[in-house]
Amino acid sequence: MSTGRFILRYRGGGSIPEEDLARIRSLSDIKIIDASPRMLLIEAPDKELRSAVSSMPQWILTEERLTSIPDPRPKLINK
Repeated sequence: MSTGRFILRYRGGGSIPEEDLARIRSLSDIKIIDASPRMLLIEAPDKELRSAVSSMPQWILTEERLTSIPDPRPKLINK
């Protein structure tokens, strides 16, 4: 079972319901890395997390993607 990092976004009204948060925390091998009132950054087994979120219609699950930042210091090119 592969583990990945995911962004969970709550799209319902208000803040994250406590029962949803309790359900997410009850999953095995889950680590909540960061949380805001409507989003969670989670490290968890892919299959188990997708299965749990599929039965929670107010949530959107997205895999975390990393993007490299360009070097802000320009370099001279010798020709």
